Amino acid sequence: MQIKGWRLSAAFPFVNAAAGLSLLFAATACGRQESPTPSPSESTEISGEIELPAVWSTRPLQGKVRDVALSSGSGAILAVAYDAGGLEFFDMEGDRLGEPTRFHLRDLADGRAANIQGTQLTLFPGVTDAGVLKAYVFGTGLVAPAQIDLPIPEERMVEGLCTGDAGTQGLMRLAYWTISDNRTLRTGVVSQAGEDLVWTQEADTEAGFPITSCVFAYDTLVASPRSAASASLTRGDTSALLSIEAGGPLQISTDLGMTTSNVTVRDGITITAPDAPTAVTAHGTLPAGGYPGGVVVIAGETSEGTHQVVFVDPSAITLED
Repeated sequence: MQIKGWRLSAAFPFVNAAAGLSLLFAATACGRQESPTPSPSESTEISGEIELPAVWSTRPLQGKVRDVALSSGSGAILAVAYDAGGLEFFDMEGDRLGEPTRFHLRDLADGRAANIQGTQLTLFPGVTDAGVLKAYVFGTGLVAPAQIDLPIPEERMVEGLCTGDAGTQGLMRLAYWTISDNRTLRTGVVSQAGEDLVWTQEADTEAGFPITSCVFAYDTLVASPRSAASASLTRGDTSALLSIEAGGPLQISTDLGMTTSNVTVRDGITITAPDAPTAVTAHGTLPAGGYPGGVVVIAGETSEGTHQVVFVDPSAITLED
């Protein structure tokens, strides 16, 4: 288990604390007061290394995976963005939905299914290689994912983003940081007004360090100065943060990153998990069948030159008695 220096705050100024985290290092409440963030003590405590089973995977993919994202809402869709360019959508059986595209993405965030302009669509926010905020949609009448504009007036080059549940306020909460100011998270809510998407700006969050990834855990926005990818695994009172540092294994924390444990993904009979995953996303509950305890999705090289997305069962954490 690794213990590293950290910063944590519940709502207002950041404060320094004496003991540490590897994943985080800064958290700030971003939701409304009537929806308090569960305290770390309410989650299942994890000490030492944990093992979770790989239960399914995609076929070999076209190349190294840069990012993965899952949608919530009606059904679940997996989005996969590639290092060399390209974006594909998959169902939870690992089968591709629609045709592949050549969109070049720097970052990709979890999506949401919604009725947009009278059409049932799933929308994933992302950042292009040029640093522009866009959304990628798939649904009725589309043969491949399509790119649309997001109503966010940002003229600077965006470096990364993350999304979370907005409750009754809109489709999703979104946070992002720019290349020129990588110590500040700009947050807001994407919602619908008639047939249009609308952006409602919220207060900026100062991290105090260069941000490399962020994640929403319930109504808490968490930013990291070291993890290349991070995700939230929440179900009932269970709230865990998953993270990956470059070249390292999957890690998990149930105390907002104050302590972290390595996660060993156990291979299945015909499934090989990557030792050093490059991307992660997760859902504690899924409307799609086959994953009663939710799912953790990781991507990486499963054998020399072969890259796959692997579905991992987190029931040992989410369904623990």
